[in-house]
Amino acid sequence: MKIVTKCPIRISLVGGSTDSPRFIEKYNRGSVISFTPNLFTYSSVFQDVNGFNNFDKKYILSYSKNEQSHKASDIDNGLLRESLLSLPTPPCKISLDSDIFSSGSGLAVSSSFTVGVVTALNVFKENVLQVSEICKQAFNIEKKINPYNGYQDTYGVAFGGFKRLDFFKDNTFSIKYLDPWIFNDFDFYLVYTGVKRSSTNILKTIDIDKSFPLLREVDVFEKAITSRDKFSFINVINESWEVKKQTSSSILNNSELIELDTIFSKDPNIGAHKLCGAGGGGYFLVIIDKNKGFNFKNPNPWIKINLDTKGVSTLKI
Repeated sequence: MKIVTKCPIRISLVGGSTDSPRFIEKYNRGSVISFTPNLFTYSSVFQDVNGFNNFDKKYILSYSKNEQSHKASDIDNGLLRESLLSLPTPPCKISLDSDIFSSGSGLAVSSSFTVGVVTALNVFKENVLQVSEICKQAFNIEKKINPYNGYQDTYGVAFGGFKRLDFFKDNTFSIKYLDPWIFNDFDFYLVYTGVKRSSTNILKTIDIDKSFPLLREVDVFEKAITSRDKFSFINVINESWEVKKQTSSSILNNSELIELDTIFSKDPNIGAHKLCGAGGGGYFLVIIDKNKGFNFKNPNPWIKINLDTKGVSTLKI
């Protein structure tokens, strides 16, 4: 039997950094408004009948490179190693694919892979879990790889759609789905900067006290969405981006990023923009009114995205 999972990535609009355990420990809660676009990771778990897995007793792993290992603890890929150690599984083949760059994108691609792999392994082992339980397992696995990781990535990819996520000091969370009218009124684009970075290196430099104003911005943002206030919707994203840049000098830390940030700020057709995720590279999110076009001349790729509402899903073959 082969288990295939499909999991979206996530795009955070407002509130990033407040979802970090350090922030929540100090301020009791964190809040993020994000959505899942129509870009996915794909993970599969398969075990042969009489081959590399059952005869040679080898794990066969396929991602940006190929690995073989007799022991889960010897696997180089941290995500796969920690997933298999947390969910002990006999030798099998695991394959990973994604619609978008999986390293340093700022789009929680690694979290999407983790949720997909954890979901597939649980189905393979015939464990019946709620999505929230999958999230908890995936977060704990990611924390072993990146101790600075926040909650919004894991929960933001597993639960699809446009939503507000609140995380609390007692390790509980809440989810509130929001009216997706913004996707009828605006076009959303991802512009690749060509700059790759380690989110761990960025996250550990964040000044959590300077992130505190973002909690209020989330409340204001939700009000703008509820009242269908297009002006406030755009304004809050831009204001939050300015706040985010003040939380660490590493967020906008090279001439290429600064130049793109300036170009987007001066373009009259662009309503709002921000670097995705921790910053320091990856993708810019660009938001434009439906009545205006996007003709940005950039040597790196840019793509138009739409809303996906399904979250993580599973197929047995």
